[in-house]
Amino acid sequence: MVRPADEELLEKLAQTPLSGLARSLGINVESWLPVASSPLPVTMRLTPRRHDIDWTREMLESVGGKRIPWMVTSESWVMPFSKGEFPDDETKKLIVQLHETGRITRQEAVSMLPPVVLEPEDDHLVMDTCAAPGSKATQLAEAVPNGLVLANEPSSGRLNLLTTNRGRLGIENMLIMQHDGRHIGRMPAPGVDGIVVDAPCSGTATTRKNRELWNTWTPKVGRSLFKLQTDIAVRAANLLRPGGRMVYSTCSLDPIENEAVVCEILQKCPWLKLIEIDTDRLFPSLMHHKGIDNWPILDEESNVAEWNGEIPKLPGLSQEMLNPIQRGIESPPLSSTIRVHQHDNDTGGFYVALFEHVADRTPEGMARSMILKRELNREPVELPRPKKNKHSTSLATSEIIDEICNHWGIDKSIFSWWYRGRRVNICTNVAIERLYKPIVFNKKGDYWPDDTFHPLKVIHVGQPSFTDNKGQWRTRQEALELLRPHITKGLVDIEEATMRSMLQGEVPLTEEFPTEIERGSAILRCGEYLLPVWVAARVSLMIDDNERDILRLKLGIENRGEEE
Repeated sequence: MVRPADEELLEKLAQTPLSGLARSLGINVESWLPVASSPLPVTMRLTPRRHDIDWTREMLESVGGKRIPWMVTSESWVMPFSKGEFPDDETKKLIVQLHETGRITRQEAVSMLPPVVLEPEDDHLVMDTCAAPGSKATQLAEAVPNGLVLANEPSSGRLNLLTTNRGRLGIENMLIMQHDGRHIGRMPAPGVDGIVVDAPCSGTATTRKNRELWNTWTPKVGRSLFKLQTDIAVRAANLLRPGGRMVYSTCSLDPIENEAVVCEILQKCPWLKLIEIDTDRLFPSLMHHKGIDNWPILDEESNVAEWNGEIPKLPGLSQEMLNPIQRGIESPPLSSTIRVHQHDNDTGGFYVALFEHVADRTPEGMARSMILKRELNREPVELPRPKKNKHSTSLATSEIIDEICNHWGIDKSIFSWWYRGRRVNICTNVAIERLYKPIVFNKKGDYWPDDTFHPLKVIHVGQPSFTDNKGQWRTRQEALELLRPHITKGLVDIEEATMRSMLQGEVPLTEEFPTEIERGSAILRCGEYLLPVWVAARVSLMIDDNERDILRLKLGIENRGEEE
């Protein structure tokens, strides 16, 4: 949705270094600038495999939403308004509630490209090296329901956002870890099946939501990030198994952060090759451009600097940032990578490259980081097991698992079960099979024992699903949709009138409840509706306001009055 900009403002923006960057790439600035300076439309991903997905579609259609036509591999929607221009408070409230209850994920449309390009298989172990706030990591998790996503985030503050988004969606197949992306720890052979490196970048293609970029960006900003971007991608490439694939992406237009980084990755990782992105199949109607191999050098005003065979003396510029001809190296097939500009599809801008670890180039059959640098002429030594504390995650005991599964009628073999504090998380079995049980060798040939994630710094495993409440394992609201197909006990059938009255604020006395119900944790069932409750003197709903309001909306119950 493009909002016309003031002509005086457009003239001012046309003189910025950012517009100069666009011109140097052959972009028609007259067409690009009005879009690049306008607000982004609200876009989102629909959460798959939810029982009420058809209702969510109806709600999105009711406020003017339409499917994004070029996103054919996952269901994504675009609204006819921007974030700051909701047509009314009710529409804004609906979108917020659908997001907060995990039915949709607000995400910029082009940000959905990397997981689609990676094309992981259902049972793959995949990694997102820079995962917060979690839109791509959760998208990957939805693509590998029987696999596992290693969602890495170095920043403690941003890691909380990642954890929140995992919980909001009730995703069990995610392991959250905290490493500097340049130094992610070793893991068991053969390595990771697929990796997304959505690198920290200058954001030159995010002008529609980061307006300050028009005032702050100059070419030295991208150059200052080049080494960080390369180092993160190279470390990821060293963790990729032979035959595995890696996506490198940024939300930048700057070739220094895109094609130049791709060239440097290939120089440092000769076991990789670029793969042609099959745009005709993956997103057939997406307007895009091929990557370039002849980018110019720009001065701080984004004027093209003269090339005379020597590196110009410009802030932060180094030989690795030059184009292949200037570097004197053979150019890789950079036209296999893709660029998306803001005005092409009324989106943000993006860059994506796809690599493959060529199996024949690593006959050892494992990721490069796991290959010993020299032959070990002694017996390997078992390294000390890391010490546990109250924040450590460990496998739940058989007693705890049996207690939960007997109460709720769950087949315990479906999940792996993890204990942290007073909570039990559930995860796919890949976490045990690929990461927890195998031993891991260090670079000297010694090894950490099994039954530990070390040397990975794991913060959370899977989805918090049960909490110890007065000696009983109650279900957590955010895990209810995940548990829905598996719970066969602890369900109490009620009439719709009872459900309606409780959603309107009634907290009935247990002795007066219309159906016999045991004390402790239970789930009320009325048709498709599941309502977790805690039964003591009264029967109390254990759902938050957003979920309560969604259920009220479904049932046509008016909003609660102030007295409630």
